[in-house]
Amino acid sequence: MIRRPLPARRACNALGGFLLARLDSFALRLACHERRLIGLSLMRLVIGFATVLYCLADYSNRQFLWGPHAYDSPSTASAQIPHAGFSLYLLSDSPAWFEFLFHTTILTSAAFMIFGGRVLTLVQAVMMWSLHYRNQDLLEGGDNLAQILVIFLIFTVSDAYFAPGAKKRRETLLAADRPPTVSTVLHNLAAFLIAFQTAVLYFAAGYWKIFGKVWQDGVAMYYISRETEFHMSATFAHLMGNAYLGTAVSYATVLMELAFPIALLSSRAWLRKANTLALEGMHLGIAAFMGLVCFGLLMIGADCVCLRDDDYRSMWRRARAGHARLATRRPPGTRSRQVPPLTGSVAGASGSPLRKGVHDHV
Repeated sequence: MIRRPLPARRACNALGGFLLARLDSFALRLACHERRLIGLSLMRLVIGFATVLYCLADYSNRQFLWGPHAYDSPSTASAQIPHAGFSLYLLSDSPAWFEFLFHTTILTSAAFMIFGGRVLTLVQAVMMWSLHYRNQDLLEGGDNLAQILVIFLIFTVSDAYFAPGAKKRRETLLAADRPPTVSTVLHNLAAFLIAFQTAVLYFAAGYWKIFGKVWQDGVAMYYISRETEFHMSATFAHLMGNAYLGTAVSYATVLMELAFPIALLSSRAWLRKANTLALEGMHLGIAAFMGLVCFGLLMIGADCVCLRDDDYRSMWRRARAGHARLATRRPPGTRSRQVPPLTGSVAGASGSPLRKGVHDHV
């Protein structure tokens, strides 16, 4: 007598086959070709620019904030550094050493922003970590995420766009006859981890907001706009003073953060683009109204990797099409009248304006 497999066993076999098929598909996608090249290049630009801005914003006070005789003494800064942290600024109390490191950080960040590449990314990570851990009182919150993401960025191709020689580099990377390489797998895996880290961050932030009383009541943005710790805009405080607008912004913030992982995994491009652009708009508002410029920029840089290359291309096509429509559209008052073609009877009529004009010129 032949025993038939039990329904539970058949279900387990089907589930195992499905998971193996998905795993094979994921491995094939990792080894096929480099993905999210545009987002990684944008992230490189944002991190480099944010670091330069971070240094230049308090350039005249650099000795007081990060120098060997700063208010945050080297011994205090060393005690605050976590187990895996480090800072080259604490290796010496020489003012010359500090000036060398500080200006090297600015030059490295500028070069990283312009050129990219794995070597410059590694140097950028070392210099950025050293600057952040020299004085953690100045950090705005997005620095912790940037410290993690810049490590993943070392294994990626971050100079495929917006860098010298980017076009030739893309042709090599996206060649049809290019065999799978370990570098390709590392690139795609690092890009996936960047998007995963960003999604986890947003979901955790939205999840904890759900249990907050002020977020449940929809008054969180009102109280945030009254904080004195940040450089709040009077316009922002006035807008959040409106009960309807403040409640809508509070609930929309929680909704966008909770929906981000779902939108990221969705096959619907419009949902992914809408959610990501909404979050980037939120961080632009944080930078403009709360004064947390570096935080807003770093979060926008992380959001850029969450969009696929096809998403950027479709948005660029739509932007160009919209620009073309605006360029061809003229105001009603400036439209030129259409002149009817000249006929033989009109052109040959005696005393016509055309004939009169010709005789006058002759």
